[in-house]
Amino acid sequence: MNIRKNFEALFLAVAALGLIGSFVTADERPVEIAASTVPAIDMASIQTVIVSAPRLAVR
Repeated sequence: MNIRKNFEALFLAVAALGLIGSFVTADERPVEIAASTVPAIDMASIQTVIVSAPRLAVR
């Protein structure tokens, strides 16, 4: 077998075996979702900026 000629197939086979091996040996970890700590927004105190300017004339 010519290794230079079949190197790509050999690499893909080793990569696939490594991927399968990592999935087989992986432990399941429980997923914990933390409570959201988003502060309440008071809509009356939000500052708004209004920009007004004349339009540029197209010549």
